[in-house]
Amino acid sequence: MKKSTTLILLVAVLILTAVLAGCSNNNTKNDAASSSNEASSGQESAKSDNKKIVIGLLAREEPDIQFVAEKLKSEGYDIETRVFNDNIALNTATEDGSLDANYFQNKPYLNSFNESKKTHLAAYGPEIFTTPVLFVSKKYKSIDELPKGAKVGIANDSANRARELQLLEANGIIKLKEGVDLPTLLDIEENPKNLNFVETDPRNRVGIFPDLDAMTAPSITVYQMNDPEVVTLLEETKEVYSNYGGVLFVVKEGYQNKEWLDKAIAFMTSQEYGDWLLKTYHGVKKPLN
Repeated sequence: MKKSTTLILLVAVLILTAVLAGCSNNNTKNDAASSSNEASSGQESAKSDNKKIVIGLLAREEPDIQFVAEKLKSEGYDIETRVFNDNIALNTATEDGSLDANYFQNKPYLNSFNESKKTHLAAYGPEIFTTPVLFVSKKYKSIDELPKGAKVGIANDSANRARELQLLEANGIIKLKEGVDLPTLLDIEENPKNLNFVETDPRNRVGIFPDLDAMTAPSITVYQMNDPEVVTLLEETKEVYSNYGGVLFVVKEGYQNKEWLDKAIAFMTSQEYGDWLLKTYHGVKKPLN
């Protein structure tokens, strides 16, 4: 009887040991599976994050990037556009990582901004398009009609101001000191009409236009005004045009998520995009390729 009881207890112990071992193995497998699933989920999440892109821009460039976003949607990219009305805020948001990239400026403006603000922003890829600078008025139909002492609006940031002064010089309205890369009003050596220049933020010049006799402005700004009474007095010369190039993508130095940028730029330098640009803006924006 004692032997039988001992045998039964031994068998029970062996069965219990086997069950516990099985549970342990199952837990290990479950833990491993759980870890694998978490890792896979993490990889999918990271991959998903790489597909979510936030681009900062001015309202004038929003249709362009939304057109590109539609093209990249088929490849799984979710591009969100955020419209700013301040150049400085755009670059600051790119510097602090709030934006993946911005799309509104040319190289001279970017270089000037980095130098003055001590930021670490970098151009990525080629310039996509350019917008000629115009000299416009609602009061006069020619430069000859401009009276002496006329009030002329001009950008107050170093890059745009230099471009616009060089435009006026190239068309014989003023003469600048030689050898100055970023001329200011202090570099005007000759001003035959004694024009009274009014410096203003580029975003505000449309608002003050009624108080001016004329102003310099990118053609896209003039185009968006949609005002048939605005007279184009002159266009940017080829020399000034080539010095300033076009708009490009800007990211913070060290930015790694570049696959979408390569795809966007490949499309935006294609014939299809160039044709769309010319048709949409009636020649106001011109492809560089």
